Amino acid sequence: MSAATLQIRLDNQLKKDAERFFSAAGLDTTTAVRMFLRQVLIRQAIPFDIIADDPFYAPANQKKLKGSIRQLESGKGKPHRLAEV
Repeated sequence: MSAATLQIRLDNQLKKDAERFFSAAGLDTTTAVRMFLRQVLIRQAIPFDIIADDPFYAPANQKKLKGSIRQLESGKGKPHRLAEV
């Protein structure tokens, strides 16, 4: 198998923090990246949840949505028209 080089740019602190974590887990960064890539191929997907910095997922909004769901499930929901944005 021939080898290829993967070169990435990232924040110095992110690199240091990741290397510290990998070291504590008995890995080096190259092995950790190789593991990530293999898992992508095995699963045919990103092997972890990707959480966007989206207000929809904010704890306050999720709490409001869960309250609305409980309200609907208890029969206290009110129909309304969706507003076009």
